[in-house]
Amino acid sequence: MTTSVDVTPWASAKEAAILAHRSEVARQRALPGILARLPEADRTQIIQTEYFTRLTPDPVKGDPAQLTR
Repeated sequence: MTTSVDVTPWASAKEAAILAHRSEVARQRALPGILARLPEADRTQIIQTEYFTRLTPDPVKGDPAQLTR
């Protein structure tokens, strides 16, 4: 993991979206089902941070390819 982002302002929207997928929530081993069965405080703590991993090297300063992104 190279980056974590605090998404607390959107945690309630994420929770609603997860719980809206009833067929996935009903599955015992699917991640939405696991999250749905957790106490609300634990679920909120888990979904309030997004984690990312950089797959390419860091951008090189002055690289024109980085200017178009």
